[in-house]
Amino acid sequence: MDIHAKTISELIHTIRDENPVITAYMLDESMDDKALVDRLRTHYTEIMQRDFPDAYAYYKGEQNTYSDFFKLTWRSFAFIRILDILDHEGTSFQDWNLHGQAVVSQPVTLMRKLLRDKPCDVTIDFVLDVLHLLRQLNGLEKQDLPSRSTVYEWTERHPSGLDEKVIRWRARNKERIVELLVDRIRKESREGKSSAAYHFKKDLSDAEARKQVLTWWREDRFHLRYAIRSSVEVNRYLDNSIDAQTMRIMADAEKRGIPVFATPYFLSLIDTRPMEEREHPYADEALRSYLFYSQDLVDEFGTINAWEKEDVVEPGKPNEAGWILPSHNIHRRYPNVAIFIPDTMGRACGGLCAYCQRMYDFQNGRFNFDLDRLRPKKSWTELLHESMVYYRTDEFLEDILITGGDALMSSVSSLKKILDAVLKMARDKKSDNKMRPEGQKLAEFKRVRLGTKLPVYLPQRVTKELVDVLSRFRMDAKEIGINQCIIQTHFSSSMEVSVDSAKAVRKLLNAGWAVTNQEVFTVAASRRGHTAKLRQVLNDIGVLPYYTFTVKGFKENRELFANNPRSMQEQIEEKSVGRVDYRYHSLLRSFVADAPNMVEHIDQIRDADEIPFLATDRNTINLPGVGKSNTYRTIGMTADGRRILKFEFDHTRPHSPVIEQMGSVVIIESKSVAQYLRQLEQMGEDPQEYASIWGYSAGRLEPRSPVFEGTNQ
Repeated sequence: MDIHAKTISELIHTIRDENPVITAYMLDESMDDKALVDRLRTHYTEIMQRDFPDAYAYYKGEQNTYSDFFKLTWRSFAFIRILDILDHEGTSFQDWNLHGQAVVSQPVTLMRKLLRDKPCDVTIDFVLDVLHLLRQLNGLEKQDLPSRSTVYEWTERHPSGLDEKVIRWRARNKERIVELLVDRIRKESREGKSSAAYHFKKDLSDAEARKQVLTWWREDRFHLRYAIRSSVEVNRYLDNSIDAQTMRIMADAEKRGIPVFATPYFLSLIDTRPMEEREHPYADEALRSYLFYSQDLVDEFGTINAWEKEDVVEPGKPNEAGWILPSHNIHRRYPNVAIFIPDTMGRACGGLCAYCQRMYDFQNGRFNFDLDRLRPKKSWTELLHESMVYYRTDEFLEDILITGGDALMSSVSSLKKILDAVLKMARDKKSDNKMRPEGQKLAEFKRVRLGTKLPVYLPQRVTKELVDVLSRFRMDAKEIGINQCIIQTHFSSSMEVSVDSAKAVRKLLNAGWAVTNQEVFTVAASRRGHTAKLRQVLNDIGVLPYYTFTVKGFKENRELFANNPRSMQEQIEEKSVGRVDYRYHSLLRSFVADAPNMVEHIDQIRDADEIPFLATDRNTINLPGVGKSNTYRTIGMTADGRRILKFEFDHTRPHSPVIEQMGSVVIIESKSVAQYLRQLEQMGEDPQEYASIWGYSAGRLEPRSPVFEGTNQ
């Protein structure tokens, strides 16, 4: 019988049978709970010191490097987890999934009650996690690493938006949506609400009207003008294919004030056919999962806490990382890079992702989709100047990431104004240094980045006008030592890569800007082979994977959150087939500086090393205040089976003194591993293919890819 089909009492019976020694300890009434913890610690410490000395040294922090981590055996991780749990038994933690409510990690106390058949308020997910831990500890569950051919098989399960079959059904979607747009524009005309830019001439035939809309389809402004802003209209544009429960949640979301905004182009990417007619029933699930909102998000909206605490900016006061910032336009965590969020249409996006890290700002009204209201005000010129003074006079800053919102949502004229200001600031900072003595010179700018998801939401935005501005900036920037101009995209599925988005990426590369990608590792995106396929398809069009991010947030993002152990499992078991041999590292370093030839550069190594993709990304999570890391240990568990993880910050990069002193951050995951596996099963996945996930109780952040050496990755 599958253990996941058993009841709690049946699982407890199995634990008793398989673990007679610790069961005897648990049933010994001569020991109170504290004495039991001490006895178990002694028991496991003696075994570790005798049989697993490397694991004990890692647990004690005496051997704690990246290479030390990968010397550990599968059973070693279980012993480390057991001792960490014992060390934190009875410890209280703030659980921000419960708005700061205190929760106590006491798995030993709870298991003792269960083994004694005493009343105990735990879920079956808790007992399952304990059983898997003990089986890993006893050697009953081993790490069965998949073969390369198995990973390839998983990868081929997932289609791409460049596949011919996908292109065909999306063309039919487009035809249907064009018909709806024709009706909408005719209705506006009848009601006297016609757009000055988009209206039909008198007596235009239906065929001519369709032809006109197909012409307008190529314009970004058309998609923004006719973006769909209600769930009822989204359903109509998706051929009334949304199920009743999702429609109810979306309606509730609108009542709570969560915006709905989807371009006609993006909706054409969604498969509206009945499940039984689809070649791959859940192929577009990664897109659907951020287009439609969850009940958790609706319930939490209005009380969402900022995950990235350094995003809470009070001008003139230190943020969570200790930096004093002049305005809300600048966010900063690290010494050498600061995010710049302009007061332009760049505070909007081409759509609202359900997992958006700026949902806190949408909740507070600072971000929205009122595009006219977001146009720059007169005061913006002064704010832009003040912001550039901050970058110019800071001793560490050498990298600016312009984002939002979405950097490319700014009009071309607004973006040009921002880039001109950045260029002047960098030039002035370089000039200022000539007047400073050695030892007092400030860091000079080496890198400019633009964060955008428009190649996914609105590839039509990459116009000749925009490309000309980017190309000119690239040439001028190079003359003053800015050697890296990078567009950071947000593809999370190979199904987002369409013919249009591939063309947009090609234009950006031709402008001299390298294109890198930050995937959001949602439940749908975390399916076996899904991210491997994404890396492969991105490489095909000249995009370098940069980060694979665990979903941030608390309970509001629970539905989308793929547990951190799955990120480590993907890193070790799937991404490894694209690991680039060391002999190519010097070649990789030149890639970003030669963007127009990116596809050829990538293929040169893929072909020579016979690998499907270049694994240049780091699997990681953005931690509150501390920044990016994937170095963690499981130190506890809640009664409902949610793991409590302690993360160390990335010691390979500089941090502010505040962060250096902080040391570590504790995160309580928003769901149990068992709950995550049930979600996968609902998507047609076989949980047995993920069996090793239970054992990834510790993680380690990868070294930087040589492609991004010298950057703030």
